[in-house]
Amino acid sequence: MGVESPRELFLASHGALLALDVRTLRSREVHRGRGVYYGTFPGDAAGEVWVVSRSVDGGGRDALVRVDATGGGTTGEAALESTFTHDVVRRGRRVFVADTGGGRILELEYPSMRTRHVARLETREHVNTLAPADAERYGEHAVWAVLHNLGPSELALVDVRTGRELRPRLRRVGVKSHGCVPYDGKFVMLNSGEGQLILVDPERDDFEVLWEDDRQTFMKGLAIVDDVAYFGVSAFGNRKTRANPRKTSDVVAFDMVARHQLWRHTVKTRGLLNIISAPTVAEASTYAPVRWDDYSSTPTLYSNWIDLREKAEKATTDLLRTYKKVDTESLKRYVLSLPPDAFTADAQEQNARLSGREANMQKFKPGVNTMNLIFSDRTGKEVFEFPFYARFAAFIEPLLNELFTEQLGVQNPLSHVIRMQFAMMNPGSNILPHVDSGEWAINHHRFHIPLVVPSDRTQFVMMPRIDEEVIVPLVEGQPFEINNAVQHRVKNDASTARIHLLIDFAEKPIPRSHRHVLAPGDVCEYGSLTTGRCIA
Repeated sequence: MGVESPRELFLASHGALLALDVRTLRSREVHRGRGVYYGTFPGDAAGEVWVVSRSVDGGGRDALVRVDATGGGTTGEAALESTFTHDVVRRGRRVFVADTGGGRILELEYPSMRTRHVARLETREHVNTLAPADAERYGEHAVWAVLHNLGPSELALVDVRTGRELRPRLRRVGVKSHGCVPYDGKFVMLNSGEGQLILVDPERDDFEVLWEDDRQTFMKGLAIVDDVAYFGVSAFGNRKTRANPRKTSDVVAFDMVARHQLWRHTVKTRGLLNIISAPTVAEASTYAPVRWDDYSSTPTLYSNWIDLREKAEKATTDLLRTYKKVDTESLKRYVLSLPPDAFTADAQEQNARLSGREANMQKFKPGVNTMNLIFSDRTGKEVFEFPFYARFAAFIEPLLNELFTEQLGVQNPLSHVIRMQFAMMNPGSNILPHVDSGEWAINHHRFHIPLVVPSDRTQFVMMPRIDEEVIVPLVEGQPFEINNAVQHRVKNDASTARIHLLIDFAEKPIPRSHRHVLAPGDVCEYGSLTTGRCIA
């Protein structure tokens, strides 16, 4: 029997960077000697972790230090234009920094670490936790910021590029609060001044207490992995005692589904525990719920596919891959046998309906009708099978096997599908230039299988640069994969419709617990799908 890999949380304290295996509760020291350690995020190489280093007395310059998480050596560093830095998080090619001493939020460019944007908070508030906001809803530069304020705390949504706050602040989020992880449409936070794990409801601007320690405690560090909240609890003390190398902290594991404590374990943290993260699991481990199986270096299985790093970096070197033709004749005949209006919303009453995307569809895809068979939330982690999938399964599943199993070596390909839909372009319609954004697009592969291509008057164009256009060959039955993070457009000047089957594909199978089946007539709100439920 093989030895299982450790499932490690990284603990950044006032004296060390450590790793704690949540299965064995054994801890190991990863790095020390660089003063106070704070926010962490993964680098591009396997086992590479960046961590904030800050001098104990505040006299030195704050820096990001790159550490080999296995060997513990330092492999690089970058100076930060911030002081008293309390948090640093990464999303793709952006790194957000809590410049607590300056009352600012910085946006850096990764990996150069150059400062691109700075948002100054109104009254130089004590910002201590950052969580990038939903990019599709608020834009790539938006972050949630916990304003500790040394007392009653607030949660602000800030556009770092413009410096504007995008909505009224949430003002009932605890006292001296830390941590912020969106969960089930709400926010899990630490009401540090009261020793509580809380669930903040943004609609009511109020919170529910999930866990409490009524002793004099101080709570910092929060991550949610596999629906378990891991957070730090330390004895309350003044600033002088926080860097005491004999100081310990507790890590608590709390089951968010069953709503009870799983365990509480004391760790020799060599100082106050500041951050709990899982950077070798996912870069979002401090600001979004993640799973232990999220992380992997790109497996050799996908070496012939478009490299997903191209999407994350918005690169334009790898636009298109084409594959051998698959037998689409049966599916095509069945689709063409449907009533002419089958793809309109009015004809899909017995399917489920997705609301919250109408404006986007009308803006970029006027004249295009769709039929959803499988769809996901914005992250691609919660996946929903629509009732109409059953009508097409006998025709579609052989195509999945032909493409993904026989050509690309993926077993049980349906378990990897996060989105599947028919797109019918009516005669004379256009899909305007656009890019697909958000985690579902960046972290997954986009395939087209052309079913009906009326003539050469149907054109699919990739637009990698302002002065460059790449024509995608459209051949019935010949699948292709595109880098949909690159701008593209489509037009159908033919006299009949163009019909494609679109598939978004994950490199790892989606666990059954995150796959859901909708009932006929269900109406789902797109923004609520991240909860794993269909809520209209």
